[in-house]
Amino acid sequence: MSLVAAQTPTVRTWLARPNSALSVAASNWVFAATAAFSGAIALTFSYFGAWPVLPFTGLDLALLWYALRHVQATANDFERITLEAERLTIETRRGARFERHEFHPYWARLHRPKSPAHAGHRLLIGSHGKLVEVGRLLTAEQRMTLGNELQKNLGAAWPDNPLRGA
Repeated sequence: MSLVAAQTPTVRTWLARPNSALSVAASNWVFAATAAFSGAIALTFSYFGAWPVLPFTGLDLALLWYALRHVQATANDFERITLEAERLTIETRRGARFERHEFHPYWARLHRPKSPAHAGHRLLIGSHGKLVEVGRLLTAEQRMTLGNELQKNLGAAWPDNPLRGA
């Protein structure tokens, strides 16, 4: 996973994206090459009487197709946290679902409950009873780094905030 932090005099942004190894064209090429190779082997075995190989080859290719489509569908996922003087915006995209949450940065607090489902701690940003999880796309180490940066920048913990006067 990649975490990119950017800062201007008035805005801080953290962007997390999953690593993407294959483009759509490369993914299609991998599937076509695998289908041709597996199909040739399955047809050869079928020719010599081992026809039960064909359904298994079809199942293997269907699972590979599904896996590659899933990777393509989630390749554009992201999580962006934008901190401005009067607004903290959290935007997430997972597949076709897009969510946007806004908080006032002075009132926003970072919560780090321990979770057995995640390595290390979960990161929750909350204010006025509303909690949003951040850092789901990150490794435990990256999540800890992001948590430390957010802790320094949210709420009253950052009284000399140059963004507040802007």
